[in-house]
Amino acid sequence: MTTTVGDALLRSLAWEHERVQLVHDPATGLQAVIAIHSTVLGPALGGLRFRRYAGGLPEALDDALRLSHAMTLKASAAGLDLGGGKAVIVDDGRDELRAARLVAFAGEIDRLGGAYITAEDIGTTTADMDLIAEHTPYVVGRSAHAGLGGDPSPDTARTVLGAMRAALAALDGDDALAGRTVGVIGLGKVGGHLAQLLAGAGTHVVGYDPAVAACARLQPLGVEIAAGADDVLARELDVLAPCAGGGLIDAELAARLRCRIVCGAANNPLQEEAAADALARRGIVSVPDFLANCGGLIHADAERRGDGDVARLEQRLAAAQARTRDVLIEARERGRPPEVVAETHALERIAAARTPALASAGA
Repeated sequence: MTTTVGDALLRSLAWEHERVQLVHDPATGLQAVIAIHSTVLGPALGGLRFRRYAGGLPEALDDALRLSHAMTLKASAAGLDLGGGKAVIVDDGRDELRAARLVAFAGEIDRLGGAYITAEDIGTTTADMDLIAEHTPYVVGRSAHAGLGGDPSPDTARTVLGAMRAALAALDGDDALAGRTVGVIGLGKVGGHLAQLLAGAGTHVVGYDPAVAACARLQPLGVEIAAGADDVLARELDVLAPCAGGGLIDAELAARLRCRIVCGAANNPLQEEAAADALARRGIVSVPDFLANCGGLIHADAERRGDGDVARLEQRLAAAQARTRDVLIEARERGRPPEVVAETHALERIAAARTPALASAGA
């Protein structure tokens, strides 16, 4: 593919944020971050995380910046008319203030006038989105209504599964999951659905989650519950699927993994570029996370647009597997990391939309 925009513009698009808002509400003690990375293709859509941060607000800010950047890539790569954003609320353990803080946060979203649309994420639920929706229209991931909404996690799991198939086909010429061994770290909303789909496809699934209840739900389905995450990471696997928080794999771990493919639902599963380089040197295919886990965003975008056509949603979810396959093939043919190929294509789409607007502004 011929590059139609300059490298300098692509680099500027990669980390340039349009707006970063630190939120503090004295009445409820709310501390939050709203990061809008890009609205070039459309409103910034990204989930709301509600979690503890050992490093407090600075760590929450770093999380929001990285995740909003990833959401821009995800939306563009999926061909959606959306930008990238993310929000995080710092959880200090005051559960009795949770509802009041969500309401206060909804007010901040509303004041942005639609530049950022929130959704559920780690630590938030459809019930939380329903509460936020009582105070602002700029929210998706609500409970099912008029054929729209509902938990997007199953659709995220489906595109991760499709990405695994694409990677297996790229390596072996065969995308069959039966008889393969897949390690899943994190058996929550997405990882749990993924483990269930894999087990149903005849895959030997080795999974771990610190939540005992999550493990107990999957064990009767044939999922082998490991003693810990390290147990999964030490196994010989066809696919390792990180499905919990980001940053699981550093360069040291990448050098000793015994898998052929890394493909999961977690955002930013690699800690640094050195980890990606270590995997590439060993011939381990690392599927870009924003290609694999785009199903939830596709689901959320359909809700945003009021599009309840199930057949159209199915087509868009299926197309995600084809996009992943094409990126992996191009990466192999050009001798480039899949992450670089996918990110370049995503940024080129944004730059193509941005360049005419810049030209008009300068006219």
